Amino acid sequence: MPKDPSQSTEKNNSDSGPPSLNPDTLKTDAPVPDNNISPPDKGYAWVILLSCFINLCLSLGAMNSMGVFQTYYLKVMFVKVSASTIAWISTATICVSMCSGIISSAILQKLGLRNTALVGSIFGSLGLLLASFSNQVWQLILTQGVIFGFGSGILLNISLSVPPNWFIKHRPIALGIVASGGGLGSLVFVPTLTEIVRVTSVGWAFRVIFFIYCPLSIICSILLKYRVPVPPARRLIDFKLIKEPIVIWICILGIFVQIGSSVVLLYFPASLVDLGYNQSTATNLIMVFSICNAIARMGSTLIAKKVKPVTILIVINAISAIILMAMWYKSRSLAKSLAFYVLFAIFGMPFFALQPLLVANYSLPQDIAPKNALVYLVMGISVLITFPSIGQVFQAVGKRRDYSQIIIISFVAYILTTLASIALKYYTDRDDKKKAEQSL
Repeated sequence: MPKDPSQSTEKNNSDSGPPSLNPDTLKTDAPVPDNNISPPDKGYAWVILLSCFINLCLSLGAMNSMGVFQTYYLKVMFVKVSASTIAWISTATICVSMCSGIISSAILQKLGLRNTALVGSIFGSLGLLLASFSNQVWQLILTQGVIFGFGSGILLNISLSVPPNWFIKHRPIALGIVASGGGLGSLVFVPTLTEIVRVTSVGWAFRVIFFIYCPLSIICSILLKYRVPVPPARRLIDFKLIKEPIVIWICILGIFVQIGSSVVLLYFPASLVDLGYNQSTATNLIMVFSICNAIARMGSTLIAKKVKPVTILIVINAISAIILMAMWYKSRSLAKSLAFYVLFAIFGMPFFALQPLLVANYSLPQDIAPKNALVYLVMGISVLITFPSIGQVFQAVGKRRDYSQIIIISFVAYILTTLASIALKYYTDRDDKKKAEQSL
């Protein structure tokens, strides 16, 4: 691998982890005395924003399109394989991508920002290429799940941690634009994958993603660099932070949001096929979902400038629970199902954009990255435990045709998420009050 020209600096300032707002650059409003440091919010900052946006389009966009593959696996490729076994493919993909931030932090300290991003590009591309030749569940778990998940997880983590280093005034909108990349990326992948799977095979669908993913991610990774030097993290993950009530409740929120949202992402397209609609109709709805999801993520970060993120979470999580039972449970109407999918994209997913802001608002700068690492590690472990269990319920109780049971699981998850949001609001309000008293 070519030596990164800025590696000597980056080795000492590679404070990365699971999607994190860089702790030492959240407080960079003061003028920087070094004339060699680029000014924030302009110039090369927009190159960084574009690069991170494209990398997130590729990594999250591909992962958000897994519903296309999930439907194909359940209905065509692995008809005789249990749903719980098939669920391990998506379980591995999401779990590895969320937990890879801890490993990527170690790689960052050794290789620097640019070379670490290239490692992510190479692993992600390799996973897709190998998946195109896989025809067994275990092979897809290894290729699509572990290898691709690891590479995309690195790109995802870096894409969410570098922009705050370059933006001060426009930081919320910058993070909103980057966070929307996953939804917008799906607009490219979903119709492409759907059509390719229809006319050729799932193997060629993976190869097309590879030809898009590989060159673009490598180019964008080469363009990455830090504006302000970032010192190394004190440690990869600090479990002492779990003692803080706010961290505990954010972790609980992450667990239940992950469970509730994943039921919809993985099984909703297949449920439409079982209603009698063709697979193209079902998977094309993911594009509608992706557009609404991208707008919701960007909009939520803007609203968070006026309304506390935790207050937004209480409202949207409660709405998500209501629409799950009112609009998807026992529904046999395409119009009703479509309306549910759009509303869920708006209200069920913004946690993933608000969580980094929420952590940053209630953390010391040096604790932001370790807290994010802990939150995403917990969420990744929850995926590993719950996804196969949900697949087993769908297989054993729902007989691969009845989605009522897993819809109820999603509903309960969002009810618990709403309650956890209320508990989190209590502790954040208490923290705000304490800070106000100290400022007097």
